[in-house]
Amino acid sequence: MFILHIGLPKTGTTAIQKFLYDNRKKLLEEHSVLYPKNGIVSIAHHLYAYSQLPGKRKLYEKRIRENINFIEIYNSLMEEIRLLKPKIVILSSENFSLFNKEKIIKFKKLFDLPVDYIICYLRRQDLMVESDYRQVVKAYDSKLSDHFVKYINRWVERGNYYALLSNWREVFPEAEIIPRIYDRKLFPEGNVILDFLSVLGIDMPEARTTKIEANPSLSYQSTLVMRRINEEFNLNDQDRNEVVNYLLKLDREEGSIIKTFFTLQERLEFLNRFKESNEKLFREYFGCENKFVLSEEEIKFYKEQDKIPKEVIEKAIEERYRKVFEFMKAIGILMKEKLFPKVRINYLPNSNLELFRIDFLQANLLNGRLVIGGLALPKKDIEEMPKLTIRDAEGVKEIQWGLPSPVLGEQHPDNPKAKNARFKINNILPLVDKPIEICLGEEKIAILEIRKDRQTKINEVIG
Repeated sequence: MFILHIGLPKTGTTAIQKFLYDNRKKLLEEHSVLYPKNGIVSIAHHLYAYSQLPGKRKLYEKRIRENINFIEIYNSLMEEIRLLKPKIVILSSENFSLFNKEKIIKFKKLFDLPVDYIICYLRRQDLMVESDYRQVVKAYDSKLSDHFVKYINRWVERGNYYALLSNWREVFPEAEIIPRIYDRKLFPEGNVILDFLSVLGIDMPEARTTKIEANPSLSYQSTLVMRRINEEFNLNDQDRNEVVNYLLKLDREEGSIIKTFFTLQERLEFLNRFKESNEKLFREYFGCENKFVLSEEEIKFYKEQDKIPKEVIEKAIEERYRKVFEFMKAIGILMKEKLFPKVRINYLPNSNLELFRIDFLQANLLNGRLVIGGLALPKKDIEEMPKLTIRDAEGVKEIQWGLPSPVLGEQHPDNPKAKNARFKINNILPLVDKPIEICLGEEKIAILEIRKDRQTKINEVIG
C-alpha cells in the first residue's frame, strides 16, 4: 500500500515528518510501515517533488553541487521496499501540493506505482496565507521586501483547494483522497501527529509526548521586525538563526500586540475569493456546508484588533526592532563602529518644502550599503510634488516617501501632509570620491559627505 502525504505547508507537516523519520525503526518493526530513507531532504521526501519543480530543483542542485536523478532515486526506493517488505509505504513532502495537473501527470508516469491514499491537510485560506507569510519572512535568506498585501496577491492561486484535490483525483483515480481540516480543536488531544496516525489506524504512545511545534512561527509583531531585518541586512544562515531564536524568545516573554495582518474587512473579502471553490470542496469531499468561514468569536476578536491605533503598533515594532538591533551588536553580528558612519550633511533650500532633515543613517556591516531615512514635509499649499531621488554609486534611485510620521503630524496640525512625511531608502552604495546627492525633482536639497576613514571601512566590507 502506497500513501502520499502532500502537505499543505504550515499544517503540521514538519511535526508529522519528524515523527515518522525519528520513529522509522519502530514503525517498520511493529506496524510494517516504511518511511523510506531515499529521496529524503532533511526529514521529508522532497527530491521526488523537486524533480518536477524547476526552481526548487535548481536551488537544491546548486547547493549540493550535483543533479537530481529521479530514476536512481526510484530504483533505490524499489530496492528498499524489496529488502524490507513493508505493508505500507509513506512518502511525505508539502512540495507535492505545488504540482499543477501537468506536473502530477508527469510524476505519475515517472513514479509508475499504484497509489492507494493521498492525504492532504487543509487550513482556512486567511489563516494559511498569514502563517505562510510568517514562515517565508522567518526562513528565507534572500531579501523579502514584499509587504503582506503584495504577498497575498501572489499567493491567491494556491488557495483553491478544490482544484488541488481534484487534479490529484483525476490523475490518480485509483487513490482515495483523504482531506483533513487543520484545526487543533478537531485533533485527538489537539495533536496533529495523533490525527495522522489515526488515518493509518496506528496507535503509538510516543506520539503523545512528541513536541508538536517542530517549526514554530514568529509572532505577527516579530514577523514585521524580521521583515525589516531582511530589508536592511544580508544575514548568513547562522546569524539569521540567532536573530530568529531571539525573536522567538521575545515572543515567549512579551507576546505580540498584534495578531493579524488583515483588517476584519480585508479578511472577509479575502475569504470571499474562495467562497465558490470552498463550497464545492466541502460539498464533494466532506459532505457538508462550507466550514471555512469566520465564527462570531473570531469576528469579535478581529474587531478588537482593528481598534489598536496604528501609531501604537508602529511604536511596538520599533521598540522590538531596537532590541534586536542591540542584540545583534552584543553578540557580534554587527560591529558598532562600522554601523553609523560619520557624515557631514549640507542642506540646500527648497521652495516646495517646509521641512527636510535626515535623522537616520546606518551602514550595513555585511554588505557595506547604507540605509537613509528622515522627514520631508511639503508646504501645505503644494498640490503635486516631484519625485524624491538619491544618486549613489549605482545611479539615480527613487526614495520611498509618504511613510507615517505621527509625531510630526502632531507638531504640524495645520499641514495634513505632516502625518505621512517620512522617507526611507535601503541599499545605497556610497561613492568613493564623491558625495551622495538627494534631489527633489531636478533640484538638489541635500549633499552627504561620508568621512573618509569611515568610508574606507565600509568599502573594505564591500571589497
